[in-house]
Amino acid sequence: MKIKFVIIFIILAFLKAEFSHSQNDTIKGKIFSSVNMKIPKGEIYVFEKGTSNRTIANDLGEFNLITKTRKESHLLEISVGNYPNLIYEYKTIWNKRKKPKSIVINGKCEITKEQAIKDWKNGTPKLYLNSGIAPIANTKKDEKFERKYKVEYVELGCEGKIYECVTEYNFYIIKILDIQYQRKWRKTKRKEIVGMEDYKNSIKACLN
Repeated sequence: MKIKFVIIFIILAFLKAEFSHSQNDTIKGKIFSSVNMKIPKGEIYVFEKGTSNRTIANDLGEFNLITKTRKESHLLEISVGNYPNLIYEYKTIWNKRKKPKSIVINGKCEITKEQAIKDWKNGTPKLYLNSGIAPIANTKKDEKFERKYKVEYVELGCEGKIYECVTEYNFYIIKILDIQYQRKWRKTKRKEIVGMEDYKNSIKACLN
């Protein structure tokens, strides 16, 4: 008798779960940055607007979000780093797609590659540093580096700059320094240069 009761309980629980799931939609998306059309750096939070329901995208920028109800469309709020939050209407019909729906989060760059080009031409290039709450003052070694390579270190501190924007600027300056001085300049550079590791990885990917 107990076995029958357990079996019935399991079946009812399964049916309840299936019924509950059938009342929801599963949203599938992939987040890109408008700056470089790549996955934005940092945690990507996706909320079902107006609820506490949320999920976090994986390293590929992809996410699955099971909604509270079934509707023709759902409003999402997407939060990434220093990008302005994006309110996005996701249409449920997109669930039929084989691949996740591409969603672009827009960022307005105050620091750009175009500015890097101008700064280099004007003799005022910079290398932006990610130093966090407490900026680290230049040492005599750093000051010697700036004079030798005619570039200025600039601490970002806690300023809300978009990582991809700063990286685009630094990438250009790093590339020019590599062209003019090969990689000798890297031996005495500061380790906090924004995007330096990403730049190295992009070079390795091109060589492979």
